[in-house]
Amino acid sequence: MAILIRNLFIFFLFTVLLGGSYGLWQLEHQLRHVSYSEFRHCLNNHDLVATTFKGNKVIAEHAAGDKYSTNVPNPEKLISELQDRNIQINFEKDRSELIFQGTAIIYILLLLLTVVISFSRKKKIEEEENKFASDKLILPDSGHKVVTFADVAGIPEALEELQEIVNFLKDPDQFKKIGAVSPKGILLQGPPGTGKTLLARAIAGEAHVPFYSFSGSDFVEMFVGVGASRVRDIFKEAKKNSPCIIFIDEIDAVGGSRAGGASASGQDERSQTLNALLVEMDGFSSSDTIVVLAATNRPDILDSALRRPGRFDRQVNILPPDLRGRKKILEVHGQKVTLAPDIDISKIAHMVPGFTGAELANLVNEAALMAAREGKQCVDHLDFELARDRIMMGVERKGMILSDKDREVLAFHEAGHAIVAKTIPHADPIHKITIIPRGRALGQTQQLSVGDRSSYNSDYLKSRLTILMGGRAAEELAFKRHTTGAQGDIMQATEIATSMICKWGMSDIVGPQAMIVDDSGFLGGASQRLEMSDQTSLVIDQEIKRLLDFAHTEAVEILSQKFYLLKQLASILLEVETLDDEEFDIILACHFTEKIAAGIKETHNCRDCVAAESCIHSKLRQ
Repeated sequence: MAILIRNLFIFFLFTVLLGGSYGLWQLEHQLRHVSYSEFRHCLNNHDLVATTFKGNKVIAEHAAGDKYSTNVPNPEKLISELQDRNIQINFEKDRSELIFQGTAIIYILLLLLTVVISFSRKKKIEEEENKFASDKLILPDSGHKVVTFADVAGIPEALEELQEIVNFLKDPDQFKKIGAVSPKGILLQGPPGTGKTLLARAIAGEAHVPFYSFSGSDFVEMFVGVGASRVRDIFKEAKKNSPCIIFIDEIDAVGGSRAGGASASGQDERSQTLNALLVEMDGFSSSDTIVVLAATNRPDILDSALRRPGRFDRQVNILPPDLRGRKKILEVHGQKVTLAPDIDISKIAHMVPGFTGAELANLVNEAALMAAREGKQCVDHLDFELARDRIMMGVERKGMILSDKDREVLAFHEAGHAIVAKTIPHADPIHKITIIPRGRALGQTQQLSVGDRSSYNSDYLKSRLTILMGGRAAEELAFKRHTTGAQGDIMQATEIATSMICKWGMSDIVGPQAMIVDDSGFLGGASQRLEMSDQTSLVIDQEIKRLLDFAHTEAVEILSQKFYLLKQLASILLEVETLDDEEFDIILACHFTEKIAAGIKETHNCRDCVAAESCIHSKLRQ
């Protein structure tokens, strides 16, 4: 209907423009019309030389060539009089009525033609919409490189569990003989970038079967019913080409829970699509060698009917790799670039804890880009260090100019973190200290754990709080005031303290109670406190404040005892801007105690104070 209205509007607009143009032309070229009395006056004065009759209309022509028209009441009587006066008489047929009738017929034909074209175009669009749900979905995905299990590293548990699916697709008769039924559906769930899509392609590549790949958003279109129609077409085509794999990425886009609200309505497009998917997964029998794989990072919002046995029988968790997994992933991606002969993959894997497979691939690519930018022939360890800093903290802000006072505050702040981390037990080793601004951070003290941690005890978390308060404590001792530089540390410390009290039950007063619910799945996000009394909320706030105050007091005590080392480390940072773990250990081995600072000599590994200072700076400059 919208197309018809639009075309009719265009037609009438064209008609108005055409009629207006013709009217203007007529006004410009039409003859002057006079009264019959004026015509008689000219006739009596013998001023006419010729006349042309068109019915009751007469066109008179003067001797001077002027023409005009008039209407006569009695043309026969006037013709007789003109003959008596020897005036030329011409006759022409009046075609005005014929022109009007022809124009009306043409106008009606054009109007009918417009309506016919509009309806035919509408029908064509409807046919295309009907094909929209099926035509682009019937072909297997063959535009990607064939992927096998050899291209997947870092997730051995998932590979072992999915090897059974590959065996079923290769030899389904072996399972049917014993009466076993392969799972109809497998749900791959985990954080973004852990290799869910890659793993699905690897299964198809190992089994050498057609692979139909779709995204959850492919089923949600502006046309009602397209999603459900696509689902039916997918399974219809898959049955023709079994054994095969149907892979639906980001299935939470259509498989969200239907509980309550407008989403439970049968008219809702997503509900129709989900219902069609549920019916189709129940519809194919065990003789149809079809495996449905789906990937999501929000399994908590999936409809319970979708996750029941018989549809998605298995849920495989794919989590970020551990140290060995990261090493294998780096080895796979390292084969695509030219690495330096002395590169240590284990050391690189150790310095990127928590990185997913996608992040590790990006790390290798960023390191290669940096090496190419510097004109190197291969990628060395320094390139990986810079790539890691770029990914975690952002690009180095070379254009940012800090005043000498701000740089001094920043140096004391980072030195405070480093000294507290080196002094307090249960802390991770220092990896790097820098006051070079990157991203939103002005500086950073990086720590790397000895191994991947799966759980944290209360002593480690309390030491973490003290380290975070070390920067603020150093500013207080050195400058007797606070700055905004501790904003990120305070936010992180508050989050840890809140989790200790409300999530992990690490308070003797509050006890082992969960006061916070975290239902954001693998994507993380903000937590929400449960409903509680005002008294309980007050106790929780007091416990959080007690942890933070204790950590701050402990950081101040440590730095007060090592204030001379704090000043020395800050001055060295102002000079060299970045220290690694080896350089930091040299400074600790050569630093002066408070008694030496007061002028009292003690036994030291350097010859004297001047030599010790010279030793520090000479080693750092190397």
